[in-house]
Amino acid sequence: MINNSLKFYGKLGLFSIREEQTSLSGSLGGFLLYPFFIWIFSKLWLGLNHNHTTLGTEVLFAYIGLTEILFMTGLREPLIERSGSDFSLSFVRPRSWPIYTSISLYSRTLFRRLVYVLLYIVLVPFFIDDFMLSAMSALRFLMFLPLLTILDTFYSFLLTSLQIRYYSVKNFRMLFGKLFLIFGGVLAPLSDLPGPWNKLFLNTPFSDLIFQPCYFAVKGEFFQMAFAEWLLRISLQLTCLFALSVWLYRNARNHYHNFGG
Repeated sequence: MINNSLKFYGKLGLFSIREEQTSLSGSLGGFLLYPFFIWIFSKLWLGLNHNHTTLGTEVLFAYIGLTEILFMTGLREPLIERSGSDFSLSFVRPRSWPIYTSISLYSRTLFRRLVYVLLYIVLVPFFIDDFMLSAMSALRFLMFLPLLTILDTFYSFLLTSLQIRYYSVKNFRMLFGKLFLIFGGVLAPLSDLPGPWNKLFLNTPFSDLIFQPCYFAVKGEFFQMAFAEWLLRISLQLTCLFALSVWLYRNARNHYHNFGG
């Protein structure tokens, strides 16, 4: 029984990756905008900060390139909407809907992020002269990617459960998007922020999810934090997300009705 379930979910993961492959052509705009976002956010921050950054100019371009990968592939509306639309089938399917949905979300998100990493390796050397920096930062980033995508899957699952419960999550998704954008260090590296703001932003879960791993990827160390501390914080966030996902899913299931059913 367990072996059959493992085979089923393994095939589901591969099927989800193939689905994502077929949808890549529809994301051509995002791929074309990716290098533009690297350039515009880097130049914008350098302009606002008088051409100064604690990272160094070349490292800043690499850092922005990595944060954009996480931001552009996280909490994707089409995946959340599709997961929510399949919920009614959970009442007749013999498989677990939460596991089914999570594997689909994880597989598709991870695959798309790997595609962006390939773009990063190809494009970032055009912005900086240090090829080793782009290669090593991509390698370090890949080490964190599976774990970071697990957390992103939980956030997407939370929004899916909220959609089932309240039918629309555009406001929730916009809120989370802005939190990741600001507190995650997507707009600018948190290491460049002045004292009080620096401490405030660094102590948010969004910093642990985006800023710290991207900073480690380009610098080889976390910012004002040991690896064990970051891992502990991520583990705590993962535990909280799991508990919240279970509660929200049960709440959504108990209050679910479809066309009066």
